[in-house]
Amino acid sequence: MEKLNRFYEKFPGSYIAYIGFIFSVAFMSIAIVLYNDPSFTIFTHYISDLGASTKGSSLFWNISMIISAPIRILFGFYLLKFLEKRGANKKTIKITAYFMVIAAIGSTVLALNPHDISRLFHMLGAFVYFIGVIVIQISISKMELKTENVPKYLPFVGILVVACYVLFLGFEISELISESFKLLACFFEWMAFFSLMAWLVLHGYYTQIAK
Repeated sequence: MEKLNRFYEKFPGSYIAYIGFIFSVAFMSIAIVLYNDPSFTIFTHYISDLGASTKGSSLFWNISMIISAPIRILFGFYLLKFLEKRGANKKTIKITAYFMVIAAIGSTVLALNPHDISRLFHMLGAFVYFIGVIVIQISISKMELKTENVPKYLPFVGILVVACYVLFLGFEISELISESFKLLACFFEWMAFFSLMAWLVLHGYYTQIAK
């Protein structure tokens, strides 16, 4: 922990949030271009389709998922330390930190197992990642709502992330009943990604100016 504190002294966590955002968006954009499918839209394709082994986008997308995992953990721990200094519940912080690691493991398993090669492990990794993100966002949003001088738009964005992931999971499960739900499942997965990127930037900015 002491080494982590020294790291944050030399490299503020807010910058890690910006790096995570730029890295994720840049690699996602490159992967979309390399996917090279004129039918590709946020209504017809899941994000994980970019990692299909037969597509040129797979390398960029999988690398993005693997590398972004430790970046998210580094910023996540920084944010938890930030909230702890402002009186957030230590037990909740500890539980949230565990789920950050669990979510990172899930995203790594997801990336290492393209759905067209190992669908079982891909879905398992995706489930662990999505549930992890939902728990993390709920926990952080609750702490922010209880912490003084934290702008209310921050937990609001966290709740938005949760809503998008819950809707995505709901419609993806519903797709087992009817293919017509795929449009909504795809859309809300992309909305979950966009809202998570907004959450990352806004929290990076706030932790930077709130020192």
